[in-house]
Amino acid sequence: MADLLERHPAIDAVFCSSDMLALGAIVEAQARGIPVPDAVAIVGYGDLNFAADTIPSLTTVSVDGPAIGRLAARLVIERAQGRAVTDPVVDVGFSIVRRDSA
Repeated sequence: MADLLERHPAIDAVFCSSDMLALGAIVEAQARGIPVPDAVAIVGYGDLNFAADTIPSLTTVSVDGPAIGRLAARLVIERAQGRAVTDPVVDVGFSIVRRDSA
């Protein structure tokens, strides 16, 4: 976040690939006196347990991690058994959890 703000000081939104990175982005913005979400909106990914408890609470993308793991394991086993991939792209779905950071 520090590097991003140095390179693009007028940035008004950041999407992070994990809630942990988003938490770091919030902390960096706050340390610089940049209000979240008034000056910069921050969104995470994963809806980890702490996301609802940050200040401001973290807007995030929620996915069904256990279902993704089961699907991945099944596909690996099928490939190991020599079966062809029938669907190379699988939509596992997601939901946006709207909170205070965006």
